[in-house]
Amino acid sequence: MLFKFKSSILNNQIGSKIYMGLTEHNQELRERLFQLIIFLVFLVGLCFSQTKILAQLLQGVIEGIKFFQPSPDEYFFLSFKLSLSTALVVESPIVILYAICYLFPALLSREKFAFGSLFLLSFILFFAGSLYAYKVVAPAALKFFFSYTKDILEPLWSFQDYVDFLWTLFLGSIYSFQIPVIQILLGFIGFCTSKNCFNWLRYVFLIATILAAIITPSTDPITQVVFTVAIIILYLTGSSFLFALEKIGILS
Repeated sequence: MLFKFKSSILNNQIGSKIYMGLTEHNQELRERLFQLIIFLVFLVGLCFSQTKILAQLLQGVIEGIKFFQPSPDEYFFLSFKLSLSTALVVESPIVILYAICYLFPALLSREKFAFGSLFLLSFILFFAGSLYAYKVVAPAALKFFFSYTKDILEPLWSFQDYVDFLWTLFLGSIYSFQIPVIQILLGFIGFCTSKNCFNWLRYVFLIATILAAIITPSTDPITQVVFTVAIIILYLTGSSFLFALEKIGILS
C-alpha cells in the first residue's frame, strides 16, 4: 500500500521538518477548538437572526400547504433548534478540515495529497447530498403524502413536525452521499478493492433497501426507492473511483 502510515519515518527521515513538539501541537489544537466554539456561537446568532429566511427556504420545498402552531412558544424554540442545527451542519466541513490539518505533520506527502483530495470530494458530496434532498427526496416524499390525503383531509401540518421530517431527510442524504469517500478510505487502508466492491453488489442492493428504510422518516415507497437508487449509484461511483485509482497505480 502506498498510503500505509510508517511512524518510524517521523524519527528517521523527516524529523528536521517538525517545527513543533507535542505540547505545542496540543496547544494549537486547543486554540483551534476555541476558534470553532466561537465560530459556532457566531453562526447560531447569525442563523437565529435570519430564521424567517430559513423557514421560508424550508417551506419552499412544497407549495399548497398551510402550517399551524399548536402552542405560543413553539416557533421560538423551533427557531433556536433550527439555528443550532444549521450552524452545526455549516461548521462540520471546517471541523473535518481542522482534524486533517492536525494530522498533516504525521503524514507523508502522498498521504497529504490523498487526504486533501478526499476532503475536497467529501465537501462536494456534502453539498450534492443537500441539494439532492432539497430538490428530489423531500419534494417526492411530501407530494406523495399531500396527494394521498388531499381529497380527504385539509393539509394543515405542524411546522415542528414538518421541519423534523425535512431535517431527517437532509441528514440521511448527506450521510448517504459520503459512501464513495468511505469506500476510497477503505481502499487506502487495504480493506477492500474495486473487485471486491463489484462482487459485493448483490448484497449492496439488499443493504441499500434496508438502509433506506432506516434513514427515511416515513414508510412511503417513493422516498425509500429514491434513497435506494441514490445509495446504489453512489456505491457504484465509489467502486469506479477505486478501479480508476488502482489502474493509475495510486492504490496497489
